[in-house]
Amino acid sequence: MQRAIRLHLIDPLYYQSSLFTLSSLVRKAEKAVIGYDAAIRYSYSFQDEKLELKQQESGERKGYTEAEKAVIESGGKLDRKENEDMEIPASSYLFEQLPFIPEEADLPRIILPYLEKRSGTFFLRLYKENILECVVQLLFPSP
Repeated sequence: MQRAIRLHLIDPLYYQSSLFTLSSLVRKAEKAVIGYDAAIRYSYSFQDEKLELKQQESGERKGYTEAEKAVIESGGKLDRKENEDMEIPASSYLFEQLPFIPEEADLPRIILPYLEKRSGTFFLRLYKENILECVVQLLFPSP
């Protein structure tokens, strides 16, 4: 059952490019500080009856400084840093926060209800919410 909502991301999210798979990202995030934020951009396409996923890029952000937190809390916009070459663009998305951390092999089955075209891209974002919990969010570009 799809529980997704429409999300209008006003400002892009920037990340420093890093190479990792979903499983290596989860292991890293579990040991990271609160506020650790990472994303993977996947492309998908249907080949005959099979849904194929390909990881396009990945990136991470170690967290925000106190000054950056103050800017965010006051409604300001953070500037892109020189080493941040991956982004989740400002746009409209179909957004779902998963109640679990998926295995990479399960992603095709999980994303299938959200796909509106035969091919496209989506983002998987992993955020260290508190000392014990990481959350996984799916963002599908939406008109």
